[in-house]
Amino acid sequence: MIHAVYDVIHCARISQASPEQIMTAMRETCRLLGNTPRSELVETFQPHGVTCVLVLAESHIVVTTWPEYELAHIDVFTCRADSDPDGAVQPIIALLDGTVASTGRIPRLPLPIPTGA
Repeated sequence: MIHAVYDVIHCARISQASPEQIMTAMRETCRLLGNTPRSELVETFQPHGVTCVLVLAESHIVVTTWPEYELAHIDVFTCRADSDPDGAVQPIIALLDGTVASTGRIPRLPLPIPTGA
């Protein structure tokens, strides 16, 4: 399992990126990961900002934006341990025209969970 998070700053095109464009970039990330999309949710905020959720058969991808700060957070969680989220998130980062300021990996228990754990 891989759970990767990205803080993306200086997003020069974040205000121009529509929720539909963000979701399209997320679908491309899903494809690059070798995952299967299942469901989508877009929640827009007033006066600005959006959270887009792509539910995967293997878990999820979430992008949340703060245009007023030129900031986005990306969360990629997949059961596919053979995938490369660093490369796969590039369509999202390119759309927003941002710079990854920090990234992290969140340790998760392996599947299946051992008996007695």
